[in-house]
Amino acid sequence: MQVQGRIVRHEFPWGVIEWLAGGEVGNSKELSLARVSLTPGKATDTHVHGNCEESVYVTRGRVECTSDGRSALLSAGELTVVPRGAVHGLRNAGAEPAEVILSYSSNAREFKLA
Repeated sequence: MQVQGRIVRHEFPWGVIEWLAGGEVGNSKELSLARVSLTPGKATDTHVHGNCEESVYVTRGRVECTSDGRSALLSAGELTVVPRGAVHGLRNAGAEPAEVILSYSSNAREFKLA
């Protein structure tokens, strides 16, 4: 086992995503793991992953997860799973920054705007 200290960070108008594990980081052959910070009132682009499931675990704040036209409002400690191929997105539904942990069942998840 090897301890990994590398993080790949991307900034967007809606917040920040930090890749902790996966193909982009170079430390996993089977999964991807990311930490996301969402700015209050902002939302990710609606998108789809054709090759994997995505789990969404909220660690801080309130996040609306929309998947295939249905919405779930999640608070810290709550989780939802987005099925493979579902059109989805996240929105910070609170007045404070929200943090989310995302995990994917592939180290090289497909990403397509929807």
